[in-house]
Amino acid sequence: MSYTQILLETDGPVATITLNRPSALNAVTWRLLEEVEQALDELSQDDNVVVAIITGAGDKAFCSGIDISEVKDDDMLKARAIGRRIHDTDKAVRMFPKPVIAKVRGACLGAGLELAVSCDMIISTEDARFGFPHMHIGIPSIVEAAILPQAIGIMRTRELCFTADFWDGCKAEQVGLVNHAVPTDQLDAEVDALAKKLSGWSPLAMSVQKEIINKWMDSDLQSAIDFSINSVAINFASEDQKEGMAAFLEKRRPVFKGR
Repeated sequence: MSYTQILLETDGPVATITLNRPSALNAVTWRLLEEVEQALDELSQDDNVVVAIITGAGDKAFCSGIDISEVKDDDMLKARAIGRRIHDTDKAVRMFPKPVIAKVRGACLGAGLELAVSCDMIISTEDARFGFPHMHIGIPSIVEAAILPQAIGIMRTRELCFTADFWDGCKAEQVGLVNHAVPTDQLDAEVDALAKKLSGWSPLAMSVQKEIINKWMDSDLQSAIDFSINSVAINFASEDQKEGMAAFLEKRRPVFKGR
């Protein structure tokens, strides 16, 4: 599949998917969602890639939400179809077997925020804008917004969805919506440092950790704990576990291989 609405670049163990519709503030289209999912599938098969970054082209927006010009005349069935299309892409991000970092400048709204919270971590500028402006256009917030009660609590979720207010990066960090909000000129360095750190760990251990975290989110407590214990037990059969523990005892840096 050729990419027309995203850019896909790799630099050693780090891959970057850039939503590339800056003239439309990187608004979501059906095609863009398909391309993001295809890029993730491509990267999942690349053993050299350990960490992925999703960002938006330009300085004005990570993603301003769904492209209203594409959906404004949709009937009920088409509206449900685009909702499912958004969910399929966001779920692909959550299920991607490697850590994904959302790198956010400017507006991160609606479907763009749903994409961001589907990532494993969010790093933003202090002046980024987060929100669900759906009330302005007469529809509720849906799809991966369902993650928000776990991320920021039910009261903050209600505030964000009912008021349609925008939160800057500082408030988003304060309430736990983003991991770190930094000055604009430090965003690249902050994300690069995080990606470098993650790319030094065992890819296998990180993949299993992501599966465990997803199970924590989706299951009852006992099922999540049982899954965690079994996953770690299986991980003990890996070369990376042997190397990691040997390196700890020998007081040296481990050299991980597993992917």
